[in-house]
Order: sequence, then structure tokens, then C-alpha cells
Amino acid sequence: MSRARRPASPVLLADGHRLGGVMLRQLFLGQCLVLALHLAWVPGWLAAMAVAVAGYRYLQLRRDLPRASLVLRLAAVAGLVLALWVHYDGFGGMESLIGLLLGIYLLKLLETQNRRDARVVVMIGLVTVTVAFLHDQGMLMALAALVTVAWLLQSLVWLSGAQDARHAWRETVWLLGLSAPLMAVLFLVFPRMEPLWSMPQMGRASTGLSDQIAPGDIAELSRSDARAFRVAFEGPAPPPGERYWRVYTLSHFDGVRWSRATPSQLALTLGLPLSRFVREGRRTAWGAPGGEAPYTLELLLEPDSRPWRPSLGAPRSVDSPQRFLADGTLEGREPLRARSLLRLASSGAPPAYPDPAGAAWHTLLPAETNPRTRALAKRLWRESGADPERYLRAVLARFGEAPFRYTLSPPRLTGRDRVDDFLFATRAGYCSHYASATAVMARTVGIPARVVAGFQGGERHPDGHLTVREYDAHAWVEIWRDGAWRRLDPTAAIAPERIERGAGAVREGREAFLADAPFSPLRLREIGWANQLRLEWERLEYRWQRGVIGYHREARDRLLAGLLAALEAWLTALRALGAWTLVLGGALGLAGGLLATLGLRGLYRWATGRRGDAWRIQRLQAWLARRGRPALPGESPAAHLRRLAPEAGAAGPALLAAAEAFEPLVYAPLAASERRRLRRRLRRRLREVRRDLPRRPGSGAGAGATGPEVAS
Repeated sequence: MSRARRPASPVLLADGHRLGGVMLRQLFLGQCLVLALHLAWVPGWLAAMAVAVAGYRYLQLRRDLPRASLVLRLAAVAGLVLALWVHYDGFGGMESLIGLLLGIYLLKLLETQNRRDARVVVMIGLVTVTVAFLHDQGMLMALAALVTVAWLLQSLVWLSGAQDARHAWRETVWLLGLSAPLMAVLFLVFPRMEPLWSMPQMGRASTGLSDQIAPGDIAELSRSDARAFRVAFEGPAPPPGERYWRVYTLSHFDGVRWSRATPSQLALTLGLPLSRFVREGRRTAWGAPGGEAPYTLELLLEPDSRPWRPSLGAPRSVDSPQRFLADGTLEGREPLRARSLLRLASSGAPPAYPDPAGAAWHTLLPAETNPRTRALAKRLWRESGADPERYLRAVLARFGEAPFRYTLSPPRLTGRDRVDDFLFATRAGYCSHYASATAVMARTVGIPARVVAGFQGGERHPDGHLTVREYDAHAWVEIWRDGAWRRLDPTAAIAPERIERGAGAVREGREAFLADAPFSPLRLREIGWANQLRLEWERLEYRWQRGVIGYHREARDRLLAGLLAALEAWLTALRALGAWTLVLGGALGLAGGLLATLGLRGLYRWATGRRGDAWRIQRLQAWLARRGRPALPGESPAAHLRRLAPEAGAAGPALLAAAEAFEPLVYAPLAASERRRLRRRLRRRLREVRRDLPRRPGSGAGAGATGPEVAS
């Protein structure tokens, strides 16, 4: 026995034109879902605005107030524009424009009165869902967007005349299922025409590094767990102590800060052609032209507002044209607007060719700066007998003595002679302190030296790929010896645990590690099961980014080539079988398809037959009740249908015939053939009732629904 359902708020009001409470609530919940996609990147007060608009519409509906006036709507839009202008300091950025679109979408509910207005709200919502991928293209965002799109489509189906929410959801699932094959085909074979297909992301510097550093700068990056890039090796990966990822080569020192000299600056300063310092292409123009690169890898790069590309040692070749600089730096032609894949072959070692800037450029120091460091360097040089190898060992040995300390929280240096302050006062520093001091001491005695800023290490995942984060940022020194640049990392001598196990292994100043990421899952690395969950999620997310977001022309071409090769092999195998075998195989295939079709049809009939004829009549009664024609208390289903027949217009004969077919099916002992005939007749008459029954004036979906509730 079905239970009665209490009357619900109608989708349309009694005039059959204006939206009722159910539809307004549907639209508001859709707005909440859309807003949730953006909430981490837009002002939080937009959520308060959405609640205020929904509250106003609720009071308007309950008290039958007039629609929002033009003055109120214009004032709301003006307030939104002013608030966004103040928050973003203008409308010059993508974030402010997204905030404006989202705000207009939320305010649209103020003037949403009828079906047309509601459809406009839903369509704007679909556009705003797409814009959410400007923020992030991760797997969570994709799942959340799918749920939101399903809700918005369900709202459209309901607006198009669905009987109830259950029917609307059923149609929505059906529509999504029908569109899934087309979506898959477009994804697999449609060419990526940037920027129409490739979704850009907000411009930002993902590495956190700058093209100039002073002692202490890189220490700030140990506070962040932001991801810089991910990498997968084709073949064995280097051990942790050899994972030096070059990003910037810093060769200019002003006494305080090391900075990068661009190719154009070097060409202008030294009077040399620009082609001596930079070349574009897929292979480097410097170094030995032949031979295999020791490492071949695939980088999954994060969006970055600057064009730098990390390289494991000196880059040798890439899969797309890039800019190869003579100092061993790899540049892209333009900044990355979205996550991108880059295949790279590299040496894993510093460049083994001279820098066109010359040795003199790499021994320059500003006059009258850091005098105590200069004096110390000259004394150690004399004590080492002017032997560069002995001298450099003496420098590193001095750093290894007390009271020098390697710390994640170095004292702040603000003076003019910061290298002096570090070596003779604080004696506590991070990698940039020791790298800067080492390079200055090398240049003081005429040894060409430069500072390299990049990353060192990376967390290895069970599937083999590495994740390099901001706290892996590192600085080291390259010196020119015996016809090649040689890596000299004072951190490896002072704090070898930093090189082997990362910044998290440094004990001194440990409170600074991940200080800007208090809720980072990396803090749970010591808890086995939590760390395993984190690694598993990062593995799934990496595969999503690499296989879905990173699916480009090369992957499509490989897929199509594989499919064509498989088809050709299948056709070859068929031709080898002979004509009679093909005929027999085709006949068996047709027979198997026919049997499968009959089996599915029988399964469907069995499933629908189990619900019974009473279930069909109860569904019809509930449908009639929602249209203002409920059953009376104690009235039987057949009597209900006969009572409605005289006033049902064209559907009257179908109601009478349905009642006549229903009663013997429920109460009379019938032969199987007669039962099948009456059941077919009942189904046909029920379809006619739904098709021909006129809508009673003032009866919206959900209005006066006092009939039996149907459980599907």
C-alpha cells in the first residue's frame, strides 16, 4: 500500500507562468554548486551575496511581493562592480573578470520570474562551470564539475516539462550517457587547436624561484609545499645526490645579490652577436653533437608566468622547439598557460663547453665590497700554494668547522657586505648563503665561478615518478676547471642529509619547514597509512594530468596508429582464414548478436513484469494527482479512473479502457494468453492517457499532489 505524500511547493505558481518555490530552490542550489567550484579563488563575500539574493526571493515568494525593481537591480550590479574593483584593484586581470561573471550569475536570480529566465540562469551556470577550469584542471575539479553539470541539466529537463525530480534525473542520466560516446570520440581524435581546446590557467610563477637571489631568499621556499613539476624517467633515475635541476644561471654579482644576465644584455655588453648566446630548435647547438644523452625523461610542468624550463644538468634535446642558452639554461618560447608535458634528453651534468661570455666575465666582482671575505680568500689561496683544488677544499673545510651551521631559519642579513656578515658574524645560513660565499671566494682568486639556482632532489613515488616541490629549491656553484664546468655544492659538505633526503631532513630551524602549509598532507608522512593514501592519490592525479590533460597530438597519433595496426592485423588474419571460415564466423556472430538482443529484451520484460500491473496504475494515479486529479479517500484505482473519464476530454475513453483492463488482471483468474493480451492493452491505454489528458488550469507539477507516492 503506497503512502500519501504531502503537498509540495509547486514548480510553477497557479498562473502557470511564474516560477514556484521548488524551481527557485533548484536554481539556487545550482548556483551554490557553481560557486563552490570557484570559492577557493574568488572573494568569500560572493557566497554571502548569493545567500542574500536567495533570501530576498524567498521573502518575495512567501509574501507575494512585486519583482525587484530596476533601481534595486542596477544598484546591486553597481555594488558588485565596485566591490570587485576594490578587491582586485581594477579589472586588468583574469581573476577580476571571472569574479564579475560569477557575480552577475548570482544576481540574475533577482529578475528570474519565468521559464525563459530560469533557462538563461542555467545556461550562464554552464558557462561559469567551464570557466572554473581556468583555476584548476585536476581530477577533483573535473568530478565536481561533472556533478554540477548534471544538476544544471536536470534543472533544464525539469523546466522542459518533466513530471517530477525523479523523472528529470532519469532523463538527465540518459542524456549524459548518450553524450559520453561523442565526448570520448572528440577527446581522442579531435585536433587540439590552441587556445580553443587547451584551457589556460591563471598566470603565476609556479617555481617560486626568481632570476636573482640574495643570501636567505631560497630559505623562504622551504615554507611551502607547492608543486613545481613532476618527472618520469625512461630508464633508471639518478640517485638522490645527483638530481640537480637547473633553472637559472646567475653570473652577475653586485655585492649583495646574484642575478641573471640575459642573452641580449650579454650581447650588448660584450659586443657579440646574439646568436652566440641563444639558439632555437629541438637540439642544443653547444657541446658534443653526437652520443646518447645519459637521461631521457618526461616533465609535467606546472603553469608559470615565466618561460623557464628545468633540466637535469645540461639539456641536449627536446620534443618541441625551445630556446637553448649557452650558459646551460633551457627556455620556452613563451610562458606556460596550463600544465604541459615536455620530453627532454639531458646530460645530468654541468655544461662541458665554455661560456661565450668568457672567463673574465665570470671572475668579475664589484670593487670595495665584502673586504673581509676578500682578505680571507687571499690568505687561503696563499696557504694552499695557489693550487685551485687545494684552495677549494680549504674553503669547503672551513664551512664544515664550528660555529658554521646549516639552518632553515637563517638570520636576516640587511647590510651592504652580506657575505662578510655571514662569514664573520652570523655563520648560520641556507644553501644560498654558502653558494654565494663560495662563488665570491672563487672569483676573488681568479677562478671563474657562477651560481646556479634550481631544485635538488624530489620525492619518489611507488610508480617511479618524482615530484619536485618548492621546498626542494636549491642553489649551488659551478666553477670552470679543465675545460668544463664542474659542480661544487657546499651544502653537500655541510649538510649531506639535505642532499640525500631533502629539506625536511634538516634539523636546524625545522620549525620553518612547511610553515606556510599548516594543513599540508606532507605533514603526515610519518604515519604509514596516511602517507600511503597521500601517495596513492598523487599517483592517480599524476596519471590524470599526464593522460587526460596532457593528451596531445603525439598521443592521439600513437593511438590512431595502434588502432589502424590492430585493424590491419585483424583483416590479415581474416583473409588467412579463407572464405568459408569467414562465412561461418559471420553467421555465428549474427546468431550471437541475435541471442544477446533477445536475452536483453527478455530481461527487460522480466524486470518490468515483476513490478506488476498495480504498480503501473499507482504510477498513473500519482501522475494524475500531480495534475490536480487525486483519488478520493477510500476510492479504488478503477473507480478513480472511471470518475475522471467524463471530464478528461480526449483521454476519457483511454481511462475507461484502462479501468476495464485493470480489474480482471488483478481479480480474475486468467489464462496466460488472455493475461498477456490485457496487459498489452493496459500499457497502450496508459500511454494514451498521458498523451491526451489536458492540463487542468492552475495545476503545476507538484500542485495538489495528494495521491499515492510511487516508489521506483
